[in-house]
Amino acid sequence: MSYLIGSAAPVAILALVAIAEAQTVQNGSEPRATTVEVVMKDKAFQIIQGEQAVSPRGFVLLAGMHGDIRLRNEDNVAHEFVSPMLYKVPFQVSGTGTFVEAPKAAGVRVGPGQTVVLSFEVPYPSEEHEHLYETFWCNVHGKHHGDRMRGEILIVDVR
Repeated sequence: MSYLIGSAAPVAILALVAIAEAQTVQNGSEPRATTVEVVMKDKAFQIIQGEQAVSPRGFVLLAGMHGDIRLRNEDNVAHEFVSPMLYKVPFQVSGTGTFVEAPKAAGVRVGPGQTVVLSFEVPYPSEEHEHLYETFWCNVHGKHHGDRMRGEILIVDVR
């Protein structure tokens, strides 16, 4: 039960951000792409979306738009960004990174001081992509509940 309570706040924050993003699209100033920066530092993820830092636990993507996730490792050890979403969606890697595959998840390993950009088309909900909620983690430092290298992706369909 404490896990649900602990998750409610980040999900609520992401939902509010999603509503703001959806209103922007509905008002006619439709963004062509969503760019998110994930800074890996002190064995934790710091998320920056647009010009502001958002919840360290996650970020929002708009379905049907182009998405770029910039992974910047400021630590002195390698980190990984792995998600079930990347297992189901074709993506391109720009920069020096190593492809990583886990059971029903995929991602990239980013060396110390390196920056990698993942580019892809954000999926719409379907049978294959039935959830608009995905998770991500570092396979090295984010495998356990409570680790700071875990997070959530909220995919919003504004059609």
